[in-house]
Order: sequence, then C-alpha cells, then structure tokens
Amino acid sequence: MAAMTNEKEKKPFEIQKHKRWEHPKVTVIVPVYKVDKYLTQCLNSIVNQTMEELEIIIVDEGDRDRCREIIDYFEAHDPRIVAPHRKNGGYGASCNLGIDMARGEYMAIVESDDYIEPEMYEEMYAYAKALDADVVKTPYYEVFCDGRRFDCNYRKYIKEKVPQNICFSVKDFGEILQVHPSVWSGLYKTEYVNKKKIRFVTKKGSYVDCGFRVSMMETERMAWLDKPYYNWRVDSEGSSTNTYKINQMIERWEEFLATFDDRKEEFEKYYAAHLIGEVWRNLIDSVRFHRIRPTDQDYERIGKIIQYFPEQAILDSNEMDTFLKKRMILMRNDPSTIKKIAEKGKLLSQAKNKITHYLETLCNPFLLLFAFVGFETFGRVAYFLEKYADNKAFSVLSGLFYIIALICIVTIVLVFAAKVARKCLNYVRRRYKEKLQ
Repeated sequence: MAAMTNEKEKKPFEIQKHKRWEHPKVTVIVPVYKVDKYLTQCLNSIVNQTMEELEIIIVDEGDRDRCREIIDYFEAHDPRIVAPHRKNGGYGASCNLGIDMARGEYMAIVESDDYIEPEMYEEMYAYAKALDADVVKTPYYEVFCDGRRFDCNYRKYIKEKVPQNICFSVKDFGEILQVHPSVWSGLYKTEYVNKKKIRFVTKKGSYVDCGFRVSMMETERMAWLDKPYYNWRVDSEGSSTNTYKINQMIERWEEFLATFDDRKEEFEKYYAAHLIGEVWRNLIDSVRFHRIRPTDQDYERIGKIIQYFPEQAILDSNEMDTFLKKRMILMRNDPSTIKKIAEKGKLLSQAKNKITHYLETLCNPFLLLFAFVGFETFGRVAYFLEKYADNKAFSVLSGLFYIIALICIVTIVLVFAAKVARKCLNYVRRRYKEKLQ
C-alpha cells in the first residue's frame, strides 16, 4: 500500500497535450506588457480553445519579469506557442510583428488583460469559412473588476441593423461603424490583411488600431456573428478607459481621417453620418467623464476634425438627438464654442454625479432602518421623560429627544423621496438611450 501511495505522489501533473500545426486555421496574437495579474487567465482561455488548429504568438517587450515567467511556462508546455522576446516599441509594433509572423488562414488579437470563451475561434472560423468572409465581427462582454459582466450596449442595435448569415459591405450598412472598434472581437483573413497591407500605428499609447478600422470599411465581405465570446476588462489598471489621453484620441482621429483625404466624396457619402456620433463621444463627451483639461491647441484640433464632416452628415446622424445635432453644428461653424460647450458639460456631469451619489447614499437600506429605529427609540424616550416635566433637566432632554425623533422622520421622508427620484432618473436615462438607438 505504501508503494502505491509513493507512486501516486510521484505522478507528474497532467496537462492537455497539443501539437504544432503546419497549417493552422487561426493565428492568435497576444501583445503583452506588464499585465501579470491577468496574463495566466488570458493564456489559459486561449490554449484551452475547442479549436486545436491554432498558432499562438505571444509578443512581449523582452523584459525579465513575472510576465516572462508565465509566457515561458506556457511556451514550454504547448508547441503551438511562439514567443519572440524582443523590444518592439509598444502595442502597435507588437501586433505588427505578430501579423508578419502569422501562418494561420485567419488571425485574431487578444489583449493580455482580457480572456475569451472556449468556443470562440472554432465557431467564428466555421462562420467565416461558410461565408468566405474577410472579416467577422462579434459583440463582446464588458467585464468589471468587481465581477460584473454585461453584453456590450450596442449588440441589440447592430443585430437589427445589419444582415445575418451573409456578407455585406460597410458602404451598405454603415451602422457597424457606430460601435466600439474592438479590433479584438474580430477574425481577419490573413491573405486579406496582407494584401491590403493593414497594420497598426507604431506609436506608444492607446488608439493605434486605425488601420484595422479602415480595413472594415474597404472589404465587401464583412460578416456579423451575433454571439459574444470576448471578455473585455473595462476597468483594469492599464485599460484605455482608465488611461484616456485626449491628445492621443485627437491624433487617432487625425490619422484616421487623413486616409480619406483623396476620397473625401466617398467618405461624406457613405461613412460621415455614421462616425460623427463617435466624434461627439470621443472628443466632447469624454471631456466630461475624465479628469483632463484640454489645451487651447487641443480644442483647435478638435474643431478641425469636426469641420471634416459636412453639416448634412450631422443632420443625417441617427445616433444624436436634435439637441446634440444643434450643438455639433454650432461647434462646426464656430470652433470657438467647443471649449465652452465641453467645459459646461463637465460641470453639468459633475453636478449629476454628485446628485447621483447623494441619491445612492440616501437610498441605503441601513439608513432607512437606522431612521426607523431612531424615531421609535427617541420618540418613546421623549414621551417617557415628559412625565417628569417638573424636572428641568428631564424637560430639556425630552425636548432634545423629540428634535432627534423629528430628524429621523425627516430622514425617512428623504429616503423615500430619494428612491422615487432615483427611479425617475433611471427611467429618463433609459428612455434617452432607447431614443438614441
């Protein structure tokens, strides 16, 4: 019995066996930079895909850190993994190296602080092959560090606007441009990417996926698969949401629009009305939600971006309501108003956030419980002390306790009023979002 026990103890840890594929179906490119907190979960979700015929290219900056240890472990146990450890110069350059190395029929990108569902590439590849698609796009999940997970907010809208189970072009269904670029929620035919010489911008920082955005607009064989597979970690420490920089966003739009300088008529006819809403969100609305102070030069550059869009495109937008269209036209015709509108929006946003905070505080169930208990307790004590009104000290205490009981009543009323106000506010927000969609 002892011998059997020792034999079991010596049995090595078993992991799933894989083999290297000469002709992989999908190449998965993983750019890595100091995200050891999430990297293991990310790589586990890739190597455990139901599709075996993968090539996995993990591109780091060559640093000898915890990420390198994790990558080396996975590379040692999975022959499908290729890990070139060398200084690339940022996210865009790392992705480009992976694209240059890719041998798969299709390629995809997974950011190293995110993770994917097990059947993602098997189902996306089958869909792409059935339709002979150059690009397959999907919705995704927004994941928060506290464990919450939601469908991306445009999934229902896009399902209603673009065709299913057939290929289409962005010229015919421009609504696809009204969503987050989410390059990582797509599958791209490698031959198409190389033929069009599609690459990332090789600059440090966020928003370097301009080339892939343009690629979506050039193919006539794009397909939408209405199933989320990708888990995008929205509020991780290094996410673009938490590292928003207005100058990088401005530069992104400048580079994107520059690709249409020699075909501006095409841009205005097919794309402008579908992109102007994102200009509002990226360059005006974002100022309200981030602690940034754009310079006068930044506002001047934003004005030039808005002026790239004809007034008719603003009027034709189905994302913005009449109020926002008027604001956008005003900023287009008079760029000096951009700073005023953005700063006013920031103040209103801050006021709204404070009101929301106070409402949430008042709606706390423990506050209501405390107010009820306080009213009952102090009211009874005050009533009891009234019997000894002849005693001056007791009389003062009785009055004081009655005041506290009254405060508790006011608190109870405020709590119920706050609950009603919160419901009304949520209703207005929901109807406003539905109206925009």
